[in-house]
Amino acid sequence: MAITVSRGRTSKRALVLACALSVLGLQVNQSAFAAGPPSAAATVYYVDPATGSSANPGTADRPWRTLQEVFATGKTFAAGDVIQLRNGNHGSPVVTGGIASGVRTIKAAPGATPRMKTLRFASGATRWTVDGVLISPQEADGSHTTGNLVQFDAGATHDILQNSQVRAAGDASADTWYNNDWVARSGTAVLVVGANNQVLNNRIRNVRNGVMLERTSQAGAGATGAVVRGNSVDHFWEDAYRCKISGCLLEYNSAVNSYAVVPPGTENDPPHRDMFQSFRGDGGFTPVSDVVLRGNVFTSRKGTRYGKIPFQYNGKYTIQGIGVFDGPYRNWTIENNVVQVEVGLAIGLYGMNNSKIVNNTVVPRSPATDSEIRLTNQKDGTPSSGNIVRNNLARTFNTGAAINTQHSNNITVGTAFSTYFVDHPGGDLHLKQGSPAIGTGTNRDAPTLDADRKPRSASFDVGAYEY
Repeated sequence: MAITVSRGRTSKRALVLACALSVLGLQVNQSAFAAGPPSAAATVYYVDPATGSSANPGTADRPWRTLQEVFATGKTFAAGDVIQLRNGNHGSPVVTGGIASGVRTIKAAPGATPRMKTLRFASGATRWTVDGVLISPQEADGSHTTGNLVQFDAGATHDILQNSQVRAAGDASADTWYNNDWVARSGTAVLVVGANNQVLNNRIRNVRNGVMLERTSQAGAGATGAVVRGNSVDHFWEDAYRCKISGCLLEYNSAVNSYAVVPPGTENDPPHRDMFQSFRGDGGFTPVSDVVLRGNVFTSRKGTRYGKIPFQYNGKYTIQGIGVFDGPYRNWTIENNVVQVEVGLAIGLYGMNNSKIVNNTVVPRSPATDSEIRLTNQKDGTPSSGNIVRNNLARTFNTGAAINTQHSNNITVGTAFSTYFVDHPGGDLHLKQGSPAIGTGTNRDAPTLDADRKPRSASFDVGAYEY
């Protein structure tokens, strides 16, 4: 359970409640208590593609027509205002307008599932929350795009997308796609370039990439301060999550069902695929630091797949786990993650320094046998240094190239998966009764919650899940 507290003025009662929840071990984050009471002038507006008109005043009985028209006609909104969207296609809205404090909300009307082709937060759009919408070109107007379905521009700050569905197409349509259809009809679900934005509890499906946090330039701030929490990415073919900027928080997300789509002309060098990836290219960028990866569950495939697209290319699985390439990186926290892929590189950290790799569970997806936590040199050969590796449960460890590393309470599982886990072939990596990982961890550097956000208690267990 995540309680978020806004950065604006917060009531004493809200602060007391937040402190009480913190004492109970629940995470408190700066964004879901409102910034003080709503403005006295706050208004609820209505938008209805079936009955509305841009000439209307936006009332319940005389609604506006589409959200795209609302912003295209230059309407402005104050702190506390709510825009309720009724069923229908709201086009490709470009959200604009900023305020210094408070929040404006765009949300689905009760019982409605408003559709959009794409959604963009323009530069200068601040303190908007979009809640409970469906963003899908195919389901909005029958079209397709290889671009970004949701985009937070540079200069769009303190905006939130939550409780929404983002997909290139509906499941019935995507299930008919072959390789070249995926290439021509799917793009990135969410691109974040602006600072201090949040992507929370969204369901992302049928895309090329999931949530991408990017720089504005080689040394630019970009999406610093981004929070990506509680999202799922299912049915994708490149990266599920990406952070190439300092100050990102990605926690309690999931990804599953990575397909081996190969764009025409790349057959000899197919796309590099990762559940999570950070990379720095030529090594000349500002170091990426202060990143948190916590409680994410990454499974290459699970259950049934779409019938016309494979998990393998040329007989090989292609999705890697957590890949942090090139270096240098500093002050990362990588804890409570569950990584189950067929490729040996389950967690690969190249040029990682002064960071914590704690309480992760890393074993291969059945029937594969290779999987490792790798801590090695950055691209120019400089070794990783000053890291802490504790309480990890892994098929194997490959950390010998790193220097000044603190190791303790790690367990090499080997291939004894049935000794440790409830159902390794089925993908359930919770600890079974009698598992050697129970009670053999240390509380030193260990997170207070596990990957299920369940409190840890003495004696601590090894791996992402507390028994």
